[in-house]
Amino acid sequence: MTVTPTKFGFLVLAAAQTCCMHAQTRAQAPTLQEFYQALVAEGHSAPSLEALIRVTKQISGVRPEEITRALPAIFAALANQDEGVKHNACTALFEIARRPDGAALLRTRINDVGQLLLTSTNPDTRSGTLIILGTLQPPPPEVVPIFLTVLKRTDADIQAQGPGIIFELVHIAPENPEVIAAVREFLSRPLDTKGKIDVLNALGDPRVEDAGVIAMVISSLDDPDPGIRVASIQTLAGMGQSALRQAEPALQRLANDPGQPSNVVADAKAALQKLHRNDKK
Repeated sequence: MTVTPTKFGFLVLAAAQTCCMHAQTRAQAPTLQEFYQALVAEGHSAPSLEALIRVTKQISGVRPEEITRALPAIFAALANQDEGVKHNACTALFEIARRPDGAALLRTRINDVGQLLLTSTNPDTRSGTLIILGTLQPPPPEVVPIFLTVLKRTDADIQAQGPGIIFELVHIAPENPEVIAAVREFLSRPLDTKGKIDVLNALGDPRVEDAGVIAMVISSLDDPDPGIRVASIQTLAGMGQSALRQAEPALQRLANDPGQPSNVVADAKAALQKLHRNDKK
């Protein structure tokens, strides 16, 4: 999944940690458990960025049992009404998810994270929890029904999360019939240009082999918007040889149409070259 620090504020912390890695601190950082217990007791986002960095830097190196002891306090912070407190909890959970044992540590808490994704009215909080769930490796199977529940919703602000969820589902369970059906349904919605391009980009993976999904991408080669046509070509190239072979007649038409924008023609020719080059191997 592609993320930007401006869109997902808690990821800014990772960059801040790198910049501050060698800075000396004047006070001993509290343990992870102590920090979040105090945060919940205070009930507001009082800690400074420096304090948050100090305590979060512990997460990658502490013993698993220390993480386990701190989880009740972290999830109490996640349930707090103050968005700053939630933000700090998301920061900790993201760092835990990045650990090699992150999926095991959070396995019994997947539904708690998913509940926030399903119920939060704050787009940044939803985006943060989506990234946490998508970061876990290997992906716990429990995340699939959570992602599907969100993807099937039709409220406008939730739809903005759709491409990111599709990206995750394609990587976790590309052959799951429910996933395929949900992707088809989402792609058939009246999406705006950006939304459709984002969904197409999320589907550009060789694990996407469903004929119905591929046919929907091919049909987007005729979209009136040239940006969507370009995204469709690139998605088919990312899907691989089978998808390109099915799209070959439409790609030939675009490549030879003098009325098409130059970038559409160039990408169509590049996709055809990839198809024929790989066919010769």
